[in-house]
Parts: sequence; structure tokens; C-alpha cells
Amino acid sequence: MNGTPTMDTKLQHLIGATLRSGVIAASLTGIVGGAIFLAVHSGQQVTFHSFEGANSAYASPRQIVRQALAPIGNADRGLAIAQLGIMILLLTPIIRVAFSVIGFAMENDRLYVAITCIVLATLMGSLLLH
Repeated sequence: MNGTPTMDTKLQHLIGATLRSGVIAASLTGIVGGAIFLAVHSGQQVTFHSFEGANSAYASPRQIVRQALAPIGNADRGLAIAQLGIMILLLTPIIRVAFSVIGFAMENDRLYVAITCIVLATLMGSLLLH
């Protein structure tokens, strides 16, 4: 073997870097969002005797991103940023599976391409059809 990395090794490094950077980005986004949320709502009294349903502003990824990018004065911005971190965390393994499909396709391994496409479709379906 020579010292040059193969395409398979490069793809494995890309997948590993994607997973690491996704987890780091999700963690930092969640921490920043949580800190903003706590700074805005730190003095708020919590009542557990009544239940209020989820805010419709967070019903879809588009709405979460819109709330996260809202002006700084928005009181729910911190919650939206924290939820954006959760979305990033959910997308990280989906991107990893998509890269695996590409890797198996480059190796001409049709069986694993088919299996990985089924896994990718299942992940996407569970995310989009909630």
C-alpha cells in the first residue's frame, strides 16, 4: 500500500467529520438557545396546575428557523434556537446515511445501496410524516 488515501478512506473521514461537526454544531446551538431562553425567562413563575399546548410557531422546521432568525427582542427566540440545535442533531445521522449511499454507489455495491436507501427513506419518512 502506498501513502495516498483511497476514495473509501476519504469518504470515511468525511462521514466522521460530518458526524463530529454535526454534534458540535447542535450542542453549541442548543447551549446558546438555552442560555438566551433562561436569560429572558429566568424570573418567570412556573405553574404546573394548568397545561397549555405547544405553540404553533414551532410546528414545522420552517417556522422554527423563522423564529430563530427573528429580531433579538422576540421572547421566544431562545427556545427556537434551542430547537434548531435539536433539528441539527436529527439531521446529522441522516446526512451520514446519505453519504453512505454515495460511498456504496461508488463501490458499485448495489445491495448495500438498496438497503441504505431504504434506511434513508425510513429516516426521512419518520422526520417528514410526524
